[in-house]
Amino acid sequence: MLELVDIGRSYRVGPGQMHILRDLSLTVAAGELVSIMGGSGSGKTTLMNIIGLLDKPTSGQYRIDGQDVLGAKARELSRLRNRLIGFVFQSFFLLPRLNAWRNVALPLMYRGTPEAEARRRAIAMLERVGLGERTEHMPAMLSGGQKQRVAIARALVGEPRVILADEPTGALDPKVSQEIMELFLALKREYGVLILIITHDPGVAAQCERQVVLANGVLTETRC
Repeated sequence: MLELVDIGRSYRVGPGQMHILRDLSLTVAAGELVSIMGGSGSGKTTLMNIIGLLDKPTSGQYRIDGQDVLGAKARELSRLRNRLIGFVFQSFFLLPRLNAWRNVALPLMYRGTPEAEARRRAIAMLERVGLGERTEHMPAMLSGGQKQRVAIARALVGEPRVILADEPTGALDPKVSQEIMELFLALKREYGVLILIITHDPGVAAQCERQVVLANGVLTETRC
């Protein structure tokens, strides 16, 4: 489903090169839940940007859903990103002037889905994540945990193959963090979606099937 082979990412700094990722290889199958841990400067954000088709590596190969994406043009990358990948962030990134269902419907609207159909699908996904009574609420009216559930619904509404979650529990208290992790686990089982979670929390990582650790751009891995 997702395969990175000998990925390298470097930047020119003066007369030399700064190497962020070094010969990194990772294969993740559909339906797996994998954590990515690493300290500041370890390269995990760069890795997530490459996986999320927001950046390109300097060297190596990357295939997602059987497609070699490194030769794709910007418009094709945008189309693949919208169709294949859903994003969840620590800071939620909900648009404050849109209610819950309209925030969830955004990926569908970008595809040109008619509003009535986008609304139906967004409300159904909000119901699935436990927010069926909050569809008309504005973000300011929601708790942190509810905002993250809206963000998860938005990530899933387009039926992606991959969910990339960047510190999805980082802004939440322990009880709500565990509720969000339980939701991820349930959605993985239900939809068979591949989920990659960047986290600094060992408790979150321990609930994933595989744990990937990045240090100085080099990957090590543990299977639970």
